This record gives sequence, structure tokens and C-alpha cells, in this order.
Amino acid sequence: MPRPKGSKNKKATAPAIVTSSVEEIEQKMAAVEAEITSLSEQLKNRKDELKALAKEKEAAIAAAAAKKAEEDKQAILDAVEKSGKSIEEILVLLK
Repeated sequence: MPRPKGSKNKKATAPAIVTSSVEEIEQKMAAVEAEITSLSEQLKNRKDELKALAKEKEAAIAAAAAKKAEEDKQAILDAVEKSGKSIEEILVLLK
């Protein structure tokens, strides 16, 4: 009798032979746990560093904006002075 379509001869897989002792496995587990702890601490430190850099960036942006505003203000005052008109005359023109 022929096999049904799609069936294959399947071989049973033998269980893996354990060559490590329980003590060796426990030592490896302890080493992995220690590494995880170390990496967790490094991650926490890096996140703190990232937060500090973000705050520093915000401060730099604010300082740059303040400097730009001061430069714009000075440019406007210089333009008013060069035009020879008073501030009141310029305000009238703007309205």
C-alpha cells in the first residue's frame, strides 16, 4: 500500500547527552546572572547620561534662542537709527 501524499519517514531524535555536571551549570548560571546585573547597571548609567545630555541640549537651545533674539533686537534698533525716523513714526507706519 502506498504512503499518503506528503508523509515522510521520520526518525526519532535521541535526547541530548548531558556532558556538564550540575555544578558547572550552576556556575554558568551565576556568571550569566552577574553579567545581566552588570549590564543592567551600565544601562541605568547610560540612561542617566542621556537624560543629562538632553537637559544640556535644551539649555544650549534656549541660550542660542536668547542670543538670536538679542541680535534681532539690536538689528531692529540699528535699522531704526539708520532710517532717521522716531519710534512713534515707525509704529504709525506699521499700523
